[in-house]
Amino acid sequence: MRILHIVNLGFEAGGAEKFVRMLRDGQTARGHEVRVVALEAPSGSRTVFADELLPPVGGGPAGKLAGFLWHRQAYRGLRRIMREFRPDCVHLHTVGGFSPAVFPATRGAARILTIHGPEDWTRKLLRWQIADNAGRIPLGALPRYLHLRFLMRPAYLLAGLRRIDGFAAPSRFVAELVRADAGRVPVRVIPHAVDRVFAPSPVSEVWQAAYVGRISPLKGADVLLEAFAILARTQPKARLVVVGDGPDRERLQARAADLVAAGTVEFRGWLSPAEVAECLRGSALLAVPSTTPEIFGLTALEALAQGRPLVASRIGALPELVGPDNGVLVAPGDPAALAEALAGLVGDAEQLARLGEASARRAEEFSLDRCLDDYESWYRQLLADRGRQ
Repeated sequence: MRILHIVNLGFEAGGAEKFVRMLRDGQTARGHEVRVVALEAPSGSRTVFADELLPPVGGGPAGKLAGFLWHRQAYRGLRRIMREFRPDCVHLHTVGGFSPAVFPATRGAARILTIHGPEDWTRKLLRWQIADNAGRIPLGALPRYLHLRFLMRPAYLLAGLRRIDGFAAPSRFVAELVRADAGRVPVRVIPHAVDRVFAPSPVSEVWQAAYVGRISPLKGADVLLEAFAILARTQPKARLVVVGDGPDRERLQARAADLVAAGTVEFRGWLSPAEVAECLRGSALLAVPSTTPEIFGLTALEALAQGRPLVASRIGALPELVGPDNGVLVAPGDPAALAEALAGLVGDAEQLARLGEASARRAEEFSLDRCLDDYESWYRQLLADRGRQ
């Protein structure tokens, strides 16, 4: 088959891009002809895996407002690619940068859209783009919320959001949230897959915990640092490695200066998948302290595949990955509860090994081959249905 993937960013900025890259590599290895289209990124971005880059929305405030409603250059570029490549299937991912024009631009092929986060058309997810840690919309962000809710969302519906062939949700949690957006378009739950660089390994360092993810208020890294400050008072051997980058990194590094100076906390910045796997191999567990609902939790899945227990927030899709057999769930935004959960695990080699074995068993359900099979089967079904029409 000829498969076209469309995603905002063509480099691995986060879980969505990592997932597209894995699909591209896996489908190519199976003999399919695959292309990835993304938008041009600022110079200095990480290695680009996309095959073709289109111009992003540009101009001043008025120009960007018009561009995000209808990105003419993206429309023309996608129409050209559709003519030249003639894909059997178009697999949409994060498409906000392409504007609602992405739907009329990709007409003519079977189309599915995988939900990776709160896109501009997701009514129940919109507030997560702008809400604070408590889930409230700050007064200053209210105009943006109203813009998304009453201008951008209707624009996507008008442009053809509900004329695609299907939506793929990575979790049951997300599937229920987007059914109202999908209308009569079917929604399937197809969990994300784990990169093959992550594999079970014995725990060698029982006192080290890891955080892997974007360093932003919504991910709860500040809550985790506060929890570690509490934990260090009673368990001075405990250490935390923070992997990732984001808008809050500088502020949090300054806030945690005493913990960094004491060797309790280390900030390592952005790492490649292989480097993340190495970091998890040297850690006893992964902390996922998200304060807003996770769509899926790809870093949590990577820790499962590595055979590591998790201490995670009881929010969003995380309870679908973490249970009493392989970790601890705590209330989001509660540093004392998080510190207590961490204190019950770090340093306990026997318990860490038992929970880690359960994590590895859970990870077997999320193999890349399973994910590739699910999508390939769906593509073929859609093409067969079209042939019967």
